[in-house]
Amino acid sequence: MKKNTLYYGDCLDVMGKWDDNSVDLIYLDPPFNSKANYNILFGTQRDGGDKNDLAQLTAFTDTWEWDGDAEKRVDLINSAIAHPAHRAIRAFSEIYPDGSGMLSYLSYMAERIAAMHRLLKDTGTIYLHCDPTASHYLKIIMDEVFGKQNFRNEIVWSYPASPSTTTKDFPRKHDTIFRFVKTQEFIFNHIDVAIPYSDASINRSKYAAKASTVLAGTAIKLRDSGKIPPTVWQDIQQTYRYRKEHLGYPTQKPLALLKRIVKASSNEGDLVLDPFCGCGTTVEAAHSLKRDWIGIDISSYAIEVVRRERMKDLRIDLAGVPKDLKGAMDFSRRNPFDFEKWAVTRIPGFAPNAVQRGDGGIDGRALIFGAEKERNLCIAQVKGGKQSIDSLRTFFGMIASGKAAIGVFITLEKWDTPSVKKCIAQAGTLQVGTKEYSRLIMYTIDDHFHGVEPKIPPLAHPRTGQAFQAELAGQSRSFFQHQ
Repeated sequence: MKKNTLYYGDCLDVMGKWDDNSVDLIYLDPPFNSKANYNILFGTQRDGGDKNDLAQLTAFTDTWEWDGDAEKRVDLINSAIAHPAHRAIRAFSEIYPDGSGMLSYLSYMAERIAAMHRLLKDTGTIYLHCDPTASHYLKIIMDEVFGKQNFRNEIVWSYPASPSTTTKDFPRKHDTIFRFVKTQEFIFNHIDVAIPYSDASINRSKYAAKASTVLAGTAIKLRDSGKIPPTVWQDIQQTYRYRKEHLGYPTQKPLALLKRIVKASSNEGDLVLDPFCGCGTTVEAAHSLKRDWIGIDISSYAIEVVRRERMKDLRIDLAGVPKDLKGAMDFSRRNPFDFEKWAVTRIPGFAPNAVQRGDGGIDGRALIFGAEKERNLCIAQVKGGKQSIDSLRTFFGMIASGKAAIGVFITLEKWDTPSVKKCIAQAGTLQVGTKEYSRLIMYTIDDHFHGVEPKIPPLAHPRTGQAFQAELAGQSRSFFQHQ
């Protein structure tokens, strides 16, 4: 276990390598089984363009299916009588006897919640953030794993309702956060999370008091101490209300929410774990409050958002991502789809394709900043294994046909045969401002590790559409040079 580190990978695999009773506080905002794919559209819809023309970035997929892996997972828990979620999953198997996406999801969560119980110290607390899709089932799993006696709160985080297009339901305006402890020796810093009483509350207290001396004392006491927030939190707005904080990441939670949780259930120097860290709100909250932290996420894109944007002023250690060419080669063999996503994001401004099967040979997209719509799309293709000239020619055909202004062909190592050079020459050049760029660009992961960036025009930021800051590219280069 390495503190103050971002881990790339499945949290179950990562947590399985750590010692028992090693974490003080766990907050998780996992997938909700919402049956949604959280994609980010980026770019602009100028001149009445169709939004389908915009590039997309898949942050994560929250659609669960009953498949062979799910069946094995459920069978394993059902046959393991000592597994802390055994009874819960057996009961859910009766509810869904033929399997379902929900049972797949719940067995996935049961494995990971059990691992978190093992890691949590006896004085520790865990906060599970969820929504009504599966909160009732998740509460049962938490009761089984942590014990019903260790349930402390069901916190309702209430926020303004989004505009509703239906007249058949009440608009949803809250999430649920379950707070469990491991034993009754838990930490709870009630003074640190106290919120001031309103003037109206103080005035009511004055009105109720009978003597002027009591009046003054009561008013001072109320104003100095404040009150512990009740279990309905209405004073913290969603992230989009704070543009400075907003990173454009789907499901991003506000910093104030995580600061309250971290203050309440940990002390300075304690270790805070977020096993589904996303864009890193928990990481920032823990760091700002002088706690150690660990963030885990299965999305290389999420890890990059934390490192390049949220914590851009710090040098953040990474684990589970390639740090040299040999590691990248191994990564491409073990997990080719994740390797493609990772390789595309080595070029600041590029975003992975939303679909990785049947993608027509496109693994990532970017937009040239300031270029006309007809000449602003850049595409990328990644070849982690053995490349072929036929693949390059097919990719070149997309550029030649006008489907993209520029194409970047990414390989692990240098590839510059006469056939490759011929394709590059046939692709021609593109004028952007006063500079000329090749329309077919060869780039290698080896280049990346040596701090060499592809010669491409200025790109738009993947989420804001604004000019991508040059210093972000520099951070990417300098980080890997110092590993």
